[in-house]
Amino acid sequence: MTADSQQDRSAPHAASAAGSAPAKGPSGRADRRAKERKSRAAALIGAVVITLISVAFICSFMGALHKPGPRSVPLGIVGTSSQASALNAALGHQAPGGFTVASYPTQAAASSAITGRSIDAALVPGLRVQRLLVATAVGSAVTVATIKDVHAAVHSAGALLAVKDIHPLPPNDPEGISQVFFVVALLAPSLVFGNLLLTRVGEGLHPLEHLAAIVIYAVIVGAVAAVFADAVVGALVGAPWGLFGIGTLLAFAAAVVAAAVTRWAGGIGYLLLFLLFIPVGIASSGTTLGPNMITSWYADLGKALPPGSALPAVQNTVYFNGNAITVPLLVLSAWALAGAIALALVAILHPPIPGQRKQSPGQAAGPAANSTPASPSPASA
Repeated sequence: MTADSQQDRSAPHAASAAGSAPAKGPSGRADRRAKERKSRAAALIGAVVITLISVAFICSFMGALHKPGPRSVPLGIVGTSSQASALNAALGHQAPGGFTVASYPTQAAASSAITGRSIDAALVPGLRVQRLLVATAVGSAVTVATIKDVHAAVHSAGALLAVKDIHPLPPNDPEGISQVFFVVALLAPSLVFGNLLLTRVGEGLHPLEHLAAIVIYAVIVGAVAAVFADAVVGALVGAPWGLFGIGTLLAFAAAVVAAAVTRWAGGIGYLLLFLLFIPVGIASSGTTLGPNMITSWYADLGKALPPGSALPAVQNTVYFNGNAITVPLLVLSAWALAGAIALALVAILHPPIPGQRKQSPGQAAGPAANSTPASPSPASA
């Protein structure tokens, strides 16, 4: 082999190496500047988006919880309707619009109404000492506010007040925060799981396989949460099967709605859902304060969202023998059903994936048509 032939064969390799090196001329500098401008713009947009998310958290939590006070707290009194009206008027001077009072014929009936979650407390009149039946399991904040205002009303009438707690919170959870953490610990990871299932973990799965995966996930995480909350930690005890059912339903509803929104509306839709469920949903539930201690319209919104439905379901299952959980469970079931239907419709309608551009046949064949055939190797020659 001559030296000229070796030079001829090495020339293409040298040319390709020179072509792969970054251009150092004016065009190369312009490309670098364009990339830097795009990077700065992306960083600025990211900072703005995160700032808006922070503002949503701040406005939601501080707006809902900054000035707690009784708002239409349901009370009872053992007596006549006229006594209920008199107590309602007396409490109106202490906290206008803070309480609504109903009458009950006996103390047993009033106690049963508290257990059934019709009222939060009940006053039993007496000659010199009046007794207030409360349930701190409803919420320590609303109980403290009720005792304070009722005590002022009774004291103005020249009587004394004795308080009896018929549904207390356990000593290991005196503020009732375990139920809040139980809900948040299931809600937030389930939203993330639903999104990742569509975008990372199971991109190639059929929509019905997505549903099956979410069911399996919900059962597992619901069981783990119930076991830890009851048997391991001892924070929410006495109703492990109830906790398992509520936890499974909450996890499934959050995950399937997140998956459906991600598939139909993309990342922007998922972000809006996350903001609706986390900062808005948790704050509007009242957290440990309870819905009757925050702005009424915001509390009404919270009752229609998964956090605001799951919290009373957990609370009433653990502390009130499972009373008044039908409506919260129906709300959670409605979210779960809507998400499941939306995800199943993907298998029927085959909507385009958000953010994915359709390619024409010419564009798809473009790279192959423009590519040059590979030169034969020395061995094939």
